Amino acid sequence: MNKSKTVLFFVTEDWYFISHRLKFALFLKDKGFKIHLCSKDTGKFKTIIAKGINCYDIKSQRKSLSGFHFLFEVVSFLKCIKSVRPNILHLISLRPAAVGLLASLFYKNTKVFITFTGLGYIFIRKNLISKILRFFLKIFFFSVSRIRRAVAIVQNKDDYRFFLKNYFFKKNSIFLVRGSGIDLKYFKKVTEHKSKKVFICYVGRIIEDKGINFLIEGFKLAKKKNNNLCLLLAGKVDNENPTSLHKEELMKTLNSPDIKYMGNVENVRKLLSKAHIGVLLSKREGLPMSLMEAAALGKPIIATDVPGCREIAVDKFNAITVRPGDVQALKEAILKLANNKSLRLQYGKNSRKIVEGDMEDVKVFEKYLEIYSY
Repeated sequence: MNKSKTVLFFVTEDWYFISHRLKFALFLKDKGFKIHLCSKDTGKFKTIIAKGINCYDIKSQRKSLSGFHFLFEVVSFLKCIKSVRPNILHLISLRPAAVGLLASLFYKNTKVFITFTGLGYIFIRKNLISKILRFFLKIFFFSVSRIRRAVAIVQNKDDYRFFLKNYFFKKNSIFLVRGSGIDLKYFKKVTEHKSKKVFICYVGRIIEDKGINFLIEGFKLAKKKNNNLCLLLAGKVDNENPTSLHKEELMKTLNSPDIKYMGNVENVRKLLSKAHIGVLLSKREGLPMSLMEAAALGKPIIATDVPGCREIAVDKFNAITVRPGDVQALKEAILKLANNKSLRLQYGKNSRKIVEGDMEDVKVFEKYLEIYSY
């Protein structure tokens, strides 16, 4: 196999690769690329290997701030690069970017592409530790960018401007690609589910930074005004995230028969098809897959007016957007859409139009392929 046709992906965990990057990897494989994955094996490697992708376990510790763990990952990734000898390294998210960039200094003939999928809790939190980490990241990216050339890919306009201003990427080395791509043939527009109850659906990790507590509080206020509301929460408890909510803690918070925690749902399309409204109240995103999926199915959206969310949730067009933590505004948004079917249908129609623009998977994959040849 020609080295120019070999790509090594580096993500923190295998389940994320399956949900957000597997289809792109298979697209590349069909184009003649040899695909390798370096990530933490959480039990999903068998699924990926069955698709003809070679996997390497790196024992990544996403929530660890230990310098020892960081250097251990650098050494482990160096061994992986040495074994694979790829022409292209594709680093997904912030920690793999830092680890992978440092390791790549030993392989200067290898092209490096970094997809920033959002800026995470380090950039959301205002505490001293987060400020220190942001400072060191700034120094790190500045130093490495002077040593070697890497191409950055971001998913929304806010992050594009942020990286140009703060992380010393030049305009010719940073690209905007809107999300991971959505399969519009699989996520077809559906008619609104007939039900006496109005179902509001959240799909995502069960962490504080996704606005779970905020959503539950606002829903309970709205429920007092409209008894036909039902909230569905679907997603895994992410113990590797510092803002994770433990299942026991979550169940105590719910305390309502009309708030149902579904766990980690395999068939997201089936669940969202029955929902009347899609919701995500995150503090910051890259470009959220769950909202793209809801929009593709023709659902109106309630979301926070933050980077990432505002790319897919356009206020007064397909969505009602609120400030993070504004419980009263959230309550009113829920009631407005729940009580107005014609508005839901119009917003849902507009949602589909947005994803049909430049978020379809084939369009996203072709753009990545173009960037690879840059």
